Amino acid sequence: MPFLSLCTSGEEMEWEPLPQRRQKASRRKRSNEVDGDNREKANRTVEMAIEERKVAKRAVNTLESTDGCDGDSYEYLDHTADVQCHTWGRTLDEAFQVMIPCMFNYMTDLTTVEVDPAATLEFEVDAHDMQSLLFRYMDEFLFRFCTDGFACRRATILSFDRENFKIKVRGEGEKWDPAKHPQGTEIKAITYSAMQIIESEDKCELFVIVDI
Repeated sequence: MPFLSLCTSGEEMEWEPLPQRRQKASRRKRSNEVDGDNREKANRTVEMAIEERKVAKRAVNTLESTDGCDGDSYEYLDHTADVQCHTWGRTLDEAFQVMIPCMFNYMTDLTTVEVDPAATLEFEVDAHDMQSLLFRYMDEFLFRFCTDGFACRRATILSFDRENFKIKVRGEGEKWDPAKHPQGTEIKAITYSAMQIIESEDKCELFVIVDI
């Protein structure tokens, strides 16, 4: 009898000897294993491609040169849709000072920004607590960039009143020139999100997320 009935619905399957069925099952298993390996390799390839694109994007959007300030005292930390500026110094004054070149170096390459004495500016900001002081301090520099095109290479705090939350600062740099200064990533606003001011005996750190 060439066929063996396997169900009552009238469907029939060709009968094969057990060794042949085992061989086919073994080939299917190996095929599935190969497919699984291929899928895993494909997934790894996709993940690597995604990571490479992220790195490339950071290379384009994050100008990581720290030549705009004295020493390697800042970095950029990845955030969901924005970027977190992290600065540090021996004192709170130093950490505040470095935050400005950190912010501007994300928007352009500070190695291309020179100090034009005619463009130097001084101003004061005040607030009701330390976090709002940091916010207003950064926001004022961002405002000067958006309105006057002032790109700040170096910030020097002239006075820091911690009790009344007041800062007087000098900003040195020059007017933004798209023909001279590379275009980094636009910073749209300073935020209070996850803002941190951490002080210890020998180090102070600032963490500020900016909207890009």
